[in-house]
Amino acid sequence: MLFPIVVFAIWFMFEKRRRQTRPVAGGLHRDISLPHEAAFELYGNAFSHCSRKTRLVMAELGIPFVHKPIDLIETGSYQTLSPAYLKVNPSGLIPTLVHNGHPVYESDDIMAYAVSQAAPGVPLLVPADAALRKSMDEWIAFGNLSSNAPTADMERRIGACVPALTLPLFITAIRYIPLHRILFGFLFHPDKARPMFFSLARVLGLRRTLSVKPIQEMVRNGRRYMRTHLGQIDDALGQTGGPWILGAQFSLADITLGCVLLRLEETGFLGSFLEKGDLGRLAAYYQRLQSRPSWKTAIVDVTHPIITRGAEDLRVARVQDREIARMLGG
Repeated sequence: MLFPIVVFAIWFMFEKRRRQTRPVAGGLHRDISLPHEAAFELYGNAFSHCSRKTRLVMAELGIPFVHKPIDLIETGSYQTLSPAYLKVNPSGLIPTLVHNGHPVYESDDIMAYAVSQAAPGVPLLVPADAALRKSMDEWIAFGNLSSNAPTADMERRIGACVPALTLPLFITAIRYIPLHRILFGFLFHPDKARPMFFSLARVLGLRRTLSVKPIQEMVRNGRRYMRTHLGQIDDALGQTGGPWILGAQFSLADITLGCVLLRLEETGFLGSFLEKGDLGRLAAYYQRLQSRPSWKTAIVDVTHPIITRGAEDLRVARVQDREIARMLGG
């Protein structure tokens, strides 16, 4: 009996050391050289909000790149904690852009770096006017998701509402992930709340998980503040005259907000917000975003089957289960 325990302890200590994470500074790291096959390689996830932003920027700028898919547990495994990926990004976060073997960390830094690498004559997605650049940066911060405190400042930032309103989709998608893969997170993921939530959701299912009071309250708050923030975007579009959030120029701010609206659409919340009216400019804005060629390249053509199935399960549950519809729809 003692032998298996000793073997497990040795294995655990070995793997723990291989999977340790540490913070990394954003931006380009010329001091790091990684194996690479193409000039630009983008490590990311089909479902990840930050990965989507960077794919859209690369597509808008016409920069060819090789997409290196990395799984999160909600799409199959904790691949971000694999020793192989930690050699690329020791923080265990996605996305990571690798340019000629040198990594660029943090999604906003990746977007800015991509702009600096665009070919001459390509619209740069950043206004020349200082006041407009300041406004763009404020909209980007408004839409950002934090990896440290995902739902902090919901009342001030639309990005902080996104994780709360993604919870139902996490719950429906996680049923397609084997439980042993989720439990793996208790051994190696630095935030034990993640495997705890996903284990709970995997066992309880959608209705019973949403009945848990803290989760119910988080979704309720996310919905309440999200409606206010969508109104802010709609009002801003009216003030600038559109078609984009800064006015005539399409910018990095539109890419950030577009990814927020996409997440709301796939979780089913966007439709319910739009049905209640007074967001006509926002609805037209989202249609314009979806009509851009980059949207097809970076979003429509890059999907994950588990998320697709989870989103469909969530849609059906909203229609067929009145209690779930009540908990999600207010």
